[in-house]
Order: sequence, then C-alpha cells, then structure tokens
Amino acid sequence: MTEREKLLRSPAYWLTKVQIQVFNLLNTYMEENNLTQKQVAEKLNVSPSYVSQILNGNFNFTISKLIDLALLVGKAPILHFEPVEELLKAEQALQATSKPATKARRLSGSQKISI
Repeated sequence: MTEREKLLRSPAYWLTKVQIQVFNLLNTYMEENNLTQKQVAEKLNVSPSYVSQILNGNFNFTISKLIDLALLVGKAPILHFEPVEELLKAEQALQATSKPATKARRLSGSQKISI
C-alpha cells in the first residue's frame, strides 16, 4: 500500500479535510457579514465556545450541526462517496498526463496544490 493510499484510507485525513472546509466556510461568512462568534452561535443555537472550537479546528460535529452550519452560510451540504481506488486511479492518470513544471512556473507560484 502506498503512502497516498494509506492517507486516503485514514479517517483522520478526511476529518481534517472537512474541518478545514467548515472553518473556511464559517470564517468567510463571519467576515463577509461582520458577525461575532456570539452572533453566529445564536444563529446556530450552540454555545460561543462551540463556534470557537470550529474556528480553532478543534471540533467534531454531528451531521445535523454540519447541515445547520452549511445552510446558515448559504451553502447546500452536498455529500457524495467515491471508492478510494477510483480516487487513486484518477490521481495517477492526472500525474501521467501532467507536464513537469518548469523552474519558472515553480518560482512564480502558479502550480496548483491539492490535498
């Protein structure tokens, strides 16, 4: 099993990935609407400390709270599942067709970085 496959089969990887997405959603929403953690907590019917945990990346949420949060920020919580093998195959195909980055492109920061 490759390191990438181990990573994609790790629950911690997927939890962290979703936590980062939720943090970005909530943080952007709060900034765009000039809201405090307390105001967001009231809208979600949770404690301000729960909102603080989300913003600190130290939380594990229920599906219900994830849906509440997504809808609060105006996003549809669309979830789908894909076989790990399909993700690995897609990544391998992408790597096989990608041209090596030139030194100039690497220095310019134009490379796309994905998790």
